[in-house]
Amino acid sequence: MGNTLTDQQIMQYKNETQFTPSQIKKIHKKFLALDVQNKGFVSSQDMIPILQNHRYSPLLINLISNKKNQQIDFVQLMHVLNQIQFGDKNQLFCKIIDQDKDGQIGIDDLASAISTLQPQCYSKSYEMADQLCSKPLSYTNFTDIILQ
Repeated sequence: MGNTLTDQQIMQYKNETQFTPSQIKKIHKKFLALDVQNKGFVSSQDMIPILQNHRYSPLLINLISNKKNQQIDFVQLMHVLNQIQFGDKNQLFCKIIDQDKDGQIGIDDLASAISTLQPQCYSKSYEMADQLCSKPLSYTNFTDIILQ
């Protein structure tokens, strides 16, 4: 990826996401600042400064880290940020918690998330643990418990 975006690329990203052209340019500028070796991708470690202020940053970084090679290019970054900014927050949260990516929230998924988030997640953990003893939760059931 070059150091500048063409008008055609900006319009393509605008059509694929809900970002404005100025937001796309700003994200690209930050991406280039992280990609100091001009490799065309950044690692999950490179993303920490951008995501560290997000309340679910440990899980978001883990989501990016779960990519096969733990690298993310600009297009992938645009889609992840679009999902964080404009997507269904409950669906995103479930996707992040679902560590084994099987479409359900199991006890191992929940334990991993709780250990990552620590105190932020304890309030509902016992209720979810009771429900998980019988079977994994669907994203909908998990969201219902969290929102109670």
